Amino acid sequence: MKRLLLSLLLTTWVTVTLVSCSGSKDSGYNPDVGPFDADGNYIEAWADNPPKRGTKLRKTNPKPTSQPKVKEKPAPKVTQPAPRPVTKPTPRPKPVVKPKPKPRPVVKPKPKPAPVKVKPKTVRHVVKKGDTLYSLSRKYRTTVSKIQKANGMSGTIIRDGSTLVIPR
Repeated sequence: MKRLLLSLLLTTWVTVTLVSCSGSKDSGYNPDVGPFDADGNYIEAWADNPPKRGTKLRKTNPKPTSQPKVKEKPAPKVTQPAPRPVTKPTPRPKPVVKPKPKPRPVVKPKPKPAPVKVKPKTVRHVVKKGDTLYSLSRKYRTTVSKIQKANGMSGTIIRDGSTLVIPR
């Protein structure tokens, strides 16, 4: 029983508190906050200079101002130093300037190109025992048919001591 009475009392208190906090019938509109007057018109000057908390907006529609009023600070006082007496400078002798000779262009010698090693188009080979046209073609990086054409051969037989022309 005590619990039921306590919960009923607590529920009543919470409901009364919440209703009393709303303060107005229309909770979505608050004329004291925001850049709007009592009629709901937008006030441009409010965006640049919003009112301080706790102050109310004017109920009339104010005329927009081009610039908000700003308090100007007084300019700081500037003390000027005492003026110096004017003295005429003594003339200085002008130095004699000799014309500078034009620098000669530096000609760099062209580097000589590296000597090009010219490989001979043919090589002479003296046939030794065990040489074949195939082994000579592999040694000199050519083909058997080119060796045959260079030497006027029709077959593959070569003799020891003979000299063959090997094309490259």
